[in-house]
Parts: sequence; structure tokens; C-alpha cells
Amino acid sequence: MGLVLSFVEMDLFTDNSIKFRMVGDMDRLPQSVQDKIRYMEDLTKDGERMTVIMAMSYSSKQELTRATRLIAEEVKNGQLKSEDITEQTINDHLYTNFMPDPELLIRTGGELRISNYLLWQCAYSEFYFCNTYWPDFDEEALHKAIADYQSRQRRFGKTEAQVEAEEK
Repeated sequence: MGLVLSFVEMDLFTDNSIKFRMVGDMDRLPQSVQDKIRYMEDLTKDGERMTVIMAMSYSSKQELTRATRLIAEEVKNGQLKSEDITEQTINDHLYTNFMPDPELLIRTGGELRISNYLLWQCAYSEFYFCNTYWPDFDEEALHKAIADYQSRQRRFGKTEAQVEAEEK
């Protein structure tokens, strides 16, 4: 885990006003890695141009289990009524509560699965699968994925006829 963070160039973030955030169970990471993550997040907290999010010690099933436990604790303590639990309540308890749901998920390496990654958040994401492995995924591959995405009609769970009827 620490090796991954050793490759992160802090100057790249600070010089370009990039915010760094981590999602995952930080408590499961070695203390030295936790300290480095907190330092990076604090140092870059005012970054405005973009946010880079790194998932470490992350599992979507674990994330949903954690959110459920947190909500159950709030119900038990009388802070929340069970009938008041909504999709937003769940969303607010996820590691990713600070970010919008992804519009496009790019899966590299020829795999046709999302591998326990952002299961809740990807409900209406568009998926792009390619055979290119992550280390070889370059600017040209990204442009290809974006072009494919731009050719799609975002329907958010609706049928094409429903979307067309709304547009009229």
C-alpha cells in the first residue's frame, strides 16, 4: 500500500491545484500509510481544478455493509427513524458521499465485470470495456472511450421511448 503512495508526486497535486481523496477502509491500512493519506488530503484540500480519488482497502460490498451498520446505529440511538431511510440516507453514509456518481466506468484488461467496485454508485453509469491493460491505457485509448460514451443516449433506467416522450 505504501508503495502505491510513494509514486504520487505531491508537487503535481499542489502545483496544479488538484485535490487528493481516498475512499476505502482507512483503519485496515498500516498507520504509516494512514498518516501519508491524511497528510496528502490535508495538503491538497483546497485544490479546485480537479479531484483525484484513489480506492485503497476498498470493496463495494464492505462499503454497503459499513453504511448499513452506521444507519442501524443511528436508528438504535433514536437519531433516525427506519421509515425515514431513503436512497439519500444510504448515499450519505458511503465512502463516496462527497462525489457525484460516475457517468462513465472504463474497465480495462478485457474483463467484462466491475469486480465489486462502486456497485451502488454505478446504477446508471455507462460502461466501456476494452482489451487494453491499465498500464497501456493512454490518451488515445481515453479519447476512444470518451467518443464511445458521447455516442450514447443517457437514459438513467428509462426506455428510449420514455426519454423521447419527455423530450417532446
